[in-house]
Amino acid sequence: MKKSFLSFAILLFFVTGCSLKVVPVPVESGVVNPKDNSQTLTKDSISITVSSADTQLYTYNLEGTVSAFSVLIENQGNNEMPLDSDLFLLVDSDGNQYFPLTPEKVKEIISKDSYYLIPYPYVGFYYMEDYEKSSFYNTFNSQLPYFYEVYPQDIYTKAIANGIIIPKAKVAGLVYFKIDLSGKKGVKLLVYKKGTAKSAAPDFTFPFKIEK
Repeated sequence: MKKSFLSFAILLFFVTGCSLKVVPVPVESGVVNPKDNSQTLTKDSISITVSSADTQLYTYNLEGTVSAFSVLIENQGNNEMPLDSDLFLLVDSDGNQYFPLTPEKVKEIISKDSYYLIPYPYVGFYYMEDYEKSSFYNTFNSQLPYFYEVYPQDIYTKAIANGIIIPKAKVAGLVYFKIDLSGKKGVKLLVYKKGTAKSAAPDFTFPFKIEK
């Protein structure tokens, strides 16, 4: 029974980000940091740094795949800056548009149909020996898919917060999207300042290419 459960779990759960590399495409006035594959853009006293965060997010192939981007926003001006997830949009190489997911929706996607997992706040193995065997096995064969224990409260604590960025302060967090990056050639994270219409050109554009 336990062997069949473990086989079933390994088939269902794996980290999708380990086989992909999300690399920033340089844009005018952009500063790329090859160490973390991030790009920084500065405009109108606002500095934004974006990188893929799939290595921080344990993604699951249940209802669909959730990908995340790490965003650091610095208010270099003298006025307050409103911040919420509605300022972000993601567009893939096929022209499909994706709205940000709330942490509540991310948790719902991750936990949907996962009847074999330990309930919130811990998601992982029922049997410690299964966890130890899996950890030992994957230590010597990194090519095989594997999965980790997941703490759903991290989905909330790592998400970028809604609110106000005061002058000379900065805020960092994750922005989540329901997208399978493995099937895409590239994506663009669009960032709009509060009050900019979505039909207008975005205030900041962060293009990425997907390397497999």
